[in-house]
Amino acid sequence: MSLIVIMELLLTLGLAYVIYHQRQQLLDVEKRLNILSQSMDQHQLEQAAVVNADLVFAKKLAEINSQLVSMDNQLQSLETKRDNDGGYQHALKILEMGGNKDEIISSCHLSNAEAELLMNLHAYRAVIKTPA
Repeated sequence: MSLIVIMELLLTLGLAYVIYHQRQQLLDVEKRLNILSQSMDQHQLEQAAVVNADLVFAKKLAEINSQLVSMDNQLQSLETKRDNDGGYQHALKILEMGGNKDEIISSCHLSNAEAELLMNLHAYRAVIKTPA
């Protein structure tokens, strides 16, 4: 009978050790789970900050793009105005010096219709200046 009691005692001690060991493993897993949970929470906060920063960046980029388009339009407008203002006067001077339509088209970057209009204007001015 004492052998059975000793065996039961050894079996109980063995089971207690296994239960204790598994309890320690469970505690370790819980610690790792808590650490991972905290890490996930931190990553979610960081992701929200990155998404917010991305939205702000996209808005600023759209504003800059809009400003660039506006500046490009203004620059093209100024170039067109400059070309038209100086080009006509230069073309009239070329005509006064005896130039022809092809010459003012190529030199002043005018269309055929603009060149013909300036030639007609030059001819009209010449007629007005000529004494009758």
